[in-house]
Amino acid sequence: MAYIWLTTSIWNNRLKLLYLISLLPLLVTLSIVFYLLILYGGFNKEFQTDFFIITWTLIPILILWLIIGIYFQKSIIFSFTWARAITRKEEPEIYNLVENLCISRGILTPNIGIIEDKWMNAFATGWSKKDSWVVFSRGLLERLEKDEIEAVAAHELTHILNEDVKQMVIINVFIGAIGTIGYILMRTGMWWSRGWKWGGKNPLPILGLILYLVSIVILPLINLAISRRKEYLADAWAVQLTKNNDAMIRALQKISTTPRIKSVEEKGRNIASMFIFNPRPDQRHFISFRSLLSTHPSIESRIEALRRY
Repeated sequence: MAYIWLTTSIWNNRLKLLYLISLLPLLVTLSIVFYLLILYGGFNKEFQTDFFIITWTLIPILILWLIIGIYFQKSIIFSFTWARAITRKEEPEIYNLVENLCISRGILTPNIGIIEDKWMNAFATGWSKKDSWVVFSRGLLERLEKDEIEAVAAHELTHILNEDVKQMVIINVFIGAIGTIGYILMRTGMWWSRGWKWGGKNPLPILGLILYLVSIVILPLINLAISRRKEYLADAWAVQLTKNNDAMIRALQKISTTPRIKSVEEKGRNIASMFIFNPRPDQRHFISFRSLLSTHPSIESRIEALRRY
């Protein structure tokens, strides 16, 4: 019964994620169309000319940005988190634990990294399963029981198996690219003469402002919604892999008390959603918007979902 529920949840989750991810380019396109319609008053020749130039300029920039992000994503994330690779000789216990879990379930063993931080947290990264990483904080390895660490490892392995990491890399790169492009358009558009024309007017400054606002307001909300859904599924699959519901619950309860990671607080705001628990201090929002602005579901809702499972 549990397996049927889990399989159904996976497909429902993937359909919802596909819908949410498709909103990213759609919102950007609609923003451009809406602005040009206001600027030119309809689908006239000026609109068509500028829309063609803008879209076919943005597409190659986004593709190039995505390629760079994919190629350097591990290095970027490790630099933001101060994580480093560890060898079996350095940390034999965690290596053996993760390897045994993977072998018992027929899963490719990932590389393992560590963050030298006294608090408790973990994350997974890597574009492909062959180049995947599971990273633990020092505090987590020292303060959790063996079965709890195994539950955390299973949670992060689920993100790798379900290609959650790949999706989050694409989303974060897309958001970063749109924000940067918007900022550049604002700056360059202000320098160019008002008399400069594509279709009769200069659309760059306001268009840049619109794209920038979309990247810092609307797109992050979509990203947060995707992140929260992934956590529920990863929790459930961790129990499926370890066959230990209680260990996952205890691990979440303990991590939630001290999840802060210093490096992420200082410069890793955009990668907070990759961790098993939000590594940044709780931000005070209006109560009605708190869940909307959170990178993760509340600890209460995650534990309740696990107890039902």
